[in-house]
Amino acid sequence: MAIRIQLVRNNIAQSRNCGKYLAKAVSQGEVTVSDLARELKRDGLSQGTVEGVIIDLGRAVERALADGKTVVLPRLGRFSLRVESDCVDEPRDFDIATNIRRIVCRFLPAGTRHHQRNGNITQTVAEGATVEWQKGCKPAK
Repeated sequence: MAIRIQLVRNNIAQSRNCGKYLAKAVSQGEVTVSDLARELKRDGLSQGTVEGVIIDLGRAVERALADGKTVVLPRLGRFSLRVESDCVDEPRDFDIATNIRRIVCRFLPAGTRHHQRNGNITQTVAEGATVEWQKGCKPAK
């Protein structure tokens, strides 16, 4: 399977690329815990058992993140929580209740640096992916 794309026009007036077209990935649906469990099912483990483990993994990740830890999942990546805040002129003026705007989850995909290719990083989660046109979206030449 490939990642499907369509072209969309950039309508952001402040952008130097306003009016130009760019590729946008088109979702082909969602994968549920049940779908993943069916794929991961091993001899001796039921699909329900695997689903339970995946759900428990999600809970464990939430707890670790809430404790300020970075969660590293091999071949997937790193998850950590970050805060977005307002700026203040002096440290004494900072108030957590009013200056913290939100907490966000940062995800850094797993990858490998290839020095022989200009030091580019290949994201492990994207290995083997290809790109093709979304049905009905290929522009005429």
